[in-house]
Amino acid sequence: MKSIPVVFCFFLLSQEALGAQVKDANGQPVPFARVSILGQSGWLVADAQGNFALPEKITPPVVLVVTGADGVVLGSFSFAEELPEPLVLVISPVRESLTVVASRPPDLVVPAASAFSQVSQRQLAAEAPAQLADAMTTIPNVGRTGSDHAAVPAVRGLARFRSLVLLDGTRVLTERRAGPSATFLDPLTLGELEVVRGGAGVAYGSDAFGGVIAARTRLAQPGEPWKEAYQLGLGFGFPEESAHVEAGGSLGAGALTLGAAVRRFDPYRSPHGEVFNSQADFRSFRAGFQWPVRQGMWRVLWRSDWGRDIGRPTQNSRTDRTFYPEENSHRLVVGFEGPLSGRWSRIAWTLGWAEYQLLTARDRAPTSTAPRTVTVADVFSHDYTARLELEGSWAGGQLMLGLDAYGRFGLKATNTSSAFESAPESTRVREVSIANARKDDAGLFAAYQRQFRLFSLNLGVRADVVRNRNQQGFFGNQSQTFTRGSGFVAATFPLGRYVDFSLQFSRGFRDALLSDRFYRGITGRGFITGDPNLKPETSEQWDASLRYRKGAFHGAFYAYHYDIFDMIERYRQGRDYFFRNRAQGRLRGVEAEAGLSVTKSLELLLGLQYPEGKTVDDGTYLDDVPARGGYVRLAQRKSRWSWFTHFAFYARDTRPGPTETVVPGYALLDGGASYRLAPELELAVRVRNLLNRAYPGDNEPGAVLAPGRSVLLSLRGTL
Repeated sequence: MKSIPVVFCFFLLSQEALGAQVKDANGQPVPFARVSILGQSGWLVADAQGNFALPEKITPPVVLVVTGADGVVLGSFSFAEELPEPLVLVISPVRESLTVVASRPPDLVVPAASAFSQVSQRQLAAEAPAQLADAMTTIPNVGRTGSDHAAVPAVRGLARFRSLVLLDGTRVLTERRAGPSATFLDPLTLGELEVVRGGAGVAYGSDAFGGVIAARTRLAQPGEPWKEAYQLGLGFGFPEESAHVEAGGSLGAGALTLGAAVRRFDPYRSPHGEVFNSQADFRSFRAGFQWPVRQGMWRVLWRSDWGRDIGRPTQNSRTDRTFYPEENSHRLVVGFEGPLSGRWSRIAWTLGWAEYQLLTARDRAPTSTAPRTVTVADVFSHDYTARLELEGSWAGGQLMLGLDAYGRFGLKATNTSSAFESAPESTRVREVSIANARKDDAGLFAAYQRQFRLFSLNLGVRADVVRNRNQQGFFGNQSQTFTRGSGFVAATFPLGRYVDFSLQFSRGFRDALLSDRFYRGITGRGFITGDPNLKPETSEQWDASLRYRKGAFHGAFYAYHYDIFDMIERYRQGRDYFFRNRAQGRLRGVEAEAGLSVTKSLELLLGLQYPEGKTVDDGTYLDDVPARGGYVRLAQRKSRWSWFTHFAFYARDTRPGPTETVVPGYALLDGGASYRLAPELELAVRVRNLLNRAYPGDNEPGAVLAPGRSVLLSLRGTL
């Protein structure tokens, strides 16, 4: 894997600009490409001829990253000395594998001390993660709640919709109390992942205390030659059968992309034997089209993702089985981005529509006093997104103004219980938990960054109006409207040529889910009753970062201290669950990550995490906080072959939250290799848990063991 060093670059800006152009391998301009200076905030958008302007005086080393309008990296260019004039960035027909760690977020609306990481399509293919929560093994302090196919990613222990998940620029909104799992999403259908660790409330409003996980679908670029690609997979130990196909290339003035995937998992084996109820079946289809016009680049994308028979294994699954018979997501995204002249340099907007359905089933075996019962909860809704960004220069700095509106409407939730006596079916009871509920959130935001002689300043502010409405159902007619503000201030101080220090303070909020307020029925863990009177959470968040780069080494150290007020907690009474506001929760911790290019083809990555979470009023530990630990990864890529090894270790977690249990420490050794049999054909092998260690798959009471040693064989090729 090719590594691109990551560093915060201190730029001396002048009023003049350095002309540059983006071209493809055939020498044709790449219209409306996006160019960012790695380590700096803000985007440069090329015009219809691929032309853009850079600040003339730039202190090397510098890395320029070129992406398409879909946000997926097209190429990266590293300059150790002065940039050539004229500067022409030529995109290779083979997409770069960009390793981004220890970097500053490129978006103006995300403060500077936040951590930014990127997982490339090549790394996703090499890792072959089964779920989104498994795709971020090289990012410290990104944990998971739940187990296996139903796992939910969480940043810095901020789960349950405190870490935002985006798919192609639109929110993933589920009504699972564990958070936005995107269980339906196959990571191998993505172009890349971007992860921001740190508060992003100004950018996205509610749900972004911990950060943002942005998943992007790759779209073919105009001018790109037509190509068909496929990947076949066969797994053992963690049994898998999969097939992925994609075709894309130029069509008329634009470019078309078509893709489909089928991925089936049978029950896996732990070191102690097969784990019942750990199966899953996923399918997906996507179609996208991008085309340039005089003013910018348009894109349209449709995604349909289906999950079937998604197991949720526990130790008592044979007598009390919980699973998800269906999870369906259909999503339409229309977007535009283009350059502007004068004071304003860039405009971008996105419109999104989604339909979502989740079935949760609980099958309880008969006892001496009760018949077999099957209860199915059916949740169905529609979602919308509208976002506008306008970026330009003002008062010697960069300014972004924006509108961000999203919501969920037509939410319906029913519970149907069937009791089986001697006859095939004797009784059926249907309860309408939510007849019709709706949430609307409209926000205005602004962010500003200016470079001064000794430091750079980054400011952001946002105001949201949120309205929740419920009609009929268990809780009857309910309505709440409130306003909340978010903001941040951040400063970055260069400490010499190779080091910079950033400090930031931010405030944000999170509103409860509609189902947190109005739902009553079964969930993945048990039976739960909502609370219509839940107050929105608010936060006060401090972040600090120290980044270093010199030569082949780059690294960063992060520290955070977050106070969450009116924290919404799911708690247990007997066998049932309820919601309440706690007075105050506090999360704090430190993280470290580093990369070293040992040779031109050999890369070493390191990561450490030390998180903690408590309630302030009584000192009890919070749910979902990851264990202390870290990883070491070594990877090499040659022209025909590549390999990697990944060693992760976690300390014994003696700080379980109210609904968790103690988890012993453990270590995992994974690895993989690939060999190019022909220019268009590659064979790969992926081994997980090579030492066959036994450890719990989750920290919930009754959790089963995680998968033991497993092997996945893949055949990847192009036509």
